[in-house]
Amino acid sequence: MKRSIHAFIIAVLVAAGASVLTTQSGVPTPESIIGWAPCADYKLATYEQIDTYFRALADSSDRMQLIEIGKTAEGRTQTMAIISSEANMRNLDRYKEIARTLAQGQVSETTARALANEGKAVVWIDFGLHSTEVAHGQTAPWMAYNAVSDESEEMRNIRDNVIFLLVPNMNPDGTTLVANWYMQHVGTEFEHAPLPELYQKYVGHDNNRDWYMFNQPESRNVGRQLYQEWFPQIIYNQHQTGPFPSRIFIPPFAEPVNPNIPALVMRGINAVGSAMGRRYDQEGKTGVISQVGFDTWWNGGMRTAPYYHNMVGILTEASHASATPATYDPQQFPPRFSNGESTTEPSTFYPNPYLGGEWHIRDTCEYMLTGSMAVLDIGAKRREEWLYNIYQMGRDAIAAGEDETYVISLNQWDPGTAIKLVNVLRRGGIKVDRATGDFILDGIEYPSGSFVVAGAQAFRPHLTDLLNPQVYPDRRLYPGGPPDRPYDITGWTLPFQMDVNVAKHSGLGDQRADVALEPVVGLAQPPSRSMPDQPAGAYVIDTRANDAFIAVNRLLAGGETIYRTTTVVDEGVAYDQWGNPIDTGVWPAGTFLVAVGPNTHARVADAASSLGLTIGTLDALPSTGTVQLTTPRIGLYHAWGGNMDEGWTRWLLEQFEFPYTSLHDAEIRTGNLRDRYDVIVLPDATYQSMLHGLSAERMPVEYTGGMMIAGLANLHEFVTAGGTLVAMDTATELPLEIFDLPISDVTVSQSDSDYYIPGTLLRMAVDNKHPLAFGMPEESTAFFARSPAFTIGRAPSRAERWTGMRPKSPESIRTVASYPSSPDELLKSGWLLGGNVIAGRAAVVEVAIQEGRIVLLGFRVQHRAQSHGTFKLLFNSLLINAIEAS
Repeated sequence: MKRSIHAFIIAVLVAAGASVLTTQSGVPTPESIIGWAPCADYKLATYEQIDTYFRALADSSDRMQLIEIGKTAEGRTQTMAIISSEANMRNLDRYKEIARTLAQGQVSETTARALANEGKAVVWIDFGLHSTEVAHGQTAPWMAYNAVSDESEEMRNIRDNVIFLLVPNMNPDGTTLVANWYMQHVGTEFEHAPLPELYQKYVGHDNNRDWYMFNQPESRNVGRQLYQEWFPQIIYNQHQTGPFPSRIFIPPFAEPVNPNIPALVMRGINAVGSAMGRRYDQEGKTGVISQVGFDTWWNGGMRTAPYYHNMVGILTEASHASATPATYDPQQFPPRFSNGESTTEPSTFYPNPYLGGEWHIRDTCEYMLTGSMAVLDIGAKRREEWLYNIYQMGRDAIAAGEDETYVISLNQWDPGTAIKLVNVLRRGGIKVDRATGDFILDGIEYPSGSFVVAGAQAFRPHLTDLLNPQVYPDRRLYPGGPPDRPYDITGWTLPFQMDVNVAKHSGLGDQRADVALEPVVGLAQPPSRSMPDQPAGAYVIDTRANDAFIAVNRLLAGGETIYRTTTVVDEGVAYDQWGNPIDTGVWPAGTFLVAVGPNTHARVADAASSLGLTIGTLDALPSTGTVQLTTPRIGLYHAWGGNMDEGWTRWLLEQFEFPYTSLHDAEIRTGNLRDRYDVIVLPDATYQSMLHGLSAERMPVEYTGGMMIAGLANLHEFVTAGGTLVAMDTATELPLEIFDLPISDVTVSQSDSDYYIPGTLLRMAVDNKHPLAFGMPEESTAFFARSPAFTIGRAPSRAERWTGMRPKSPESIRTVASYPSSPDELLKSGWLLGGNVIAGRAAVVEVAIQEGRIVLLGFRVQHRAQSHGTFKLLFNSLLINAIEAS
């Protein structure tokens, strides 16, 4: 009763005040559409309710437009509000063009000054990215209502000087999922229960790790607005929660800073952070902290990727991510923050501590409104400076890159993946040209169709950061002490992750006239391919292309007969892109052969055309060295509670058209797995989490329990009966435990002071004659983030010899990939400490056990769907049953 009365009083008071504004402005209040005041206790609005309000608000005012920017992963329509004065709204196209022109940095100083004087600052504020951080999504209607209806001098000045881009929700699917879950359980014992699923269909919290790859549809929707359409000078991305017990984290950020970020970006971040802090103190809002936890090293976040586009990216992390009120007892506060400063005494970056008390979601929303107003206010007051600064940074980037040219030839191990790298750059606003003829640069011959990327462009920091190695500084908590942990990963160089050769030259210089180029408009497309005439024997699909697996899955689904070679094929005919025979084909082990049938030519031609694959031919199928493929029955382990690595794996399987079934703990406990599956995949997860799952104290019973002992026994039975168990990264602990293999993870029990690899790209040798590595080069790159590394061999115990539950000889264990024996050769990008621990150790291992096998993929081969160079290790694992059976 107390909670309902409290919520009612707040709703009545807010509605009463808002109704006055409605009368004055003629626009609807949020509660008049949604049914309650924004940020009311025990209430969460769905995306559909919020979207209905935004559409009504846009229809009511000439100060706002609501545009649709794309579809979400689940098919909802994502929108963006544009808010400004009536006069500015009538001239949006002009202000949009000014923002674009200045961001590109190619006009004269005089013109830039004039445009900065004429233009309006473009300020972006988004809400709802991380859906379980519920306050910002609920704040969006309140912010929009104020921006449209408030007649204060400050807001009028903002509307006159700012084009306000307000994204009501960065993750509409998750907002509805979270709201429905909370409203279903509010007032019950599970009011605080975590979601049973990821709050973005595939990637959950990692939707804030996709801002240079643009894998997910929501990322692409937003990326188009940022880097193709509007080019905002300030971007404010709201989150929860900050370091407890603070009420909100604001810039400045902690060290280190990425050297590719322009100095004016960092100055802008600090200026905005200072304005925010001052406003919080002026409004008497305590508990505002800075310079702890969140750094400016890592690229790929919603607030960090804009740095490399000369845009000021702001992150805040507010407290109390719940619609349920709470009382915070200062006696329960930790004595110090992670930076060593007191949580209760003033310090330089925490000058007004929060000292506890009752807290409501509305308090958090008010902090978010204050932060938003600070950003909009400084955007308006320094309008001309923001516009000129983005021009200056772009101009300087062009000058700095005059002597840089990158060339991405299609003479690659996997040309299709090279094109995907080009399109990552294009989605990030990088200008790319394509050669229309052969050319020579610095003595290297490049074929027609090669991509040429000039360093002399406004977004050069982005280009530089993605294409070159990262060198993370060796930072310690104190001299000789443990590492100062980075906020996210330390290395992400895309040519390494994708196994694409990108050649860096000193610039076209005097050779410019000899290189005929045309700009890539939109996304790069693979060159057109002509199909050879139908052969008597088979079509050949080269396994070195990742997209060959898409073709194979389509053809298998269409009923075609496909074989895979187990040795090199050095017969048949290879063709160029126009379908002309060029030489006798030589294809590596693992090549796919499609036997000719009635509809084969059309199906292969369709796959080749859509995927850009070059097809070869054989007059006859080889009499030996092949095995027929069938579509594998794949079970992807899907634990309740949401696992981002599982989500990324699920997304990847769908992109490459592998059919799969989500395999839950209850089914594993039931058993008879071999009757239903050929392969079971365990994404990155700890052994204990897989064993126990979620507890009944936290969740409704249908979401509780892990595999349990019965499930482990059933997995053991699955393997010994002929199934393949694939474990990735830390999930490899499970097969090591239940099969008691003579394999050890050498990273166990290592001290952080001596050994630490927190998200780093490592050199890796690959045995590409092994079926798990078919189609891979002999050297590749592993994304290693506190991952295992294996040493093999110890004599079996007497009990093991008696039971036969483990391999009896080293011959049943094969190392497929390993790290260099010299620690100095390990690091490719990022940072590592104690490389000697894993030097020479195995990264990928296959273990044969009776009729089945275990595949240990000791790192995330599909990390955030970025590491294209190691996708094949997973794909081959799914097909290995047929190869090994032969």
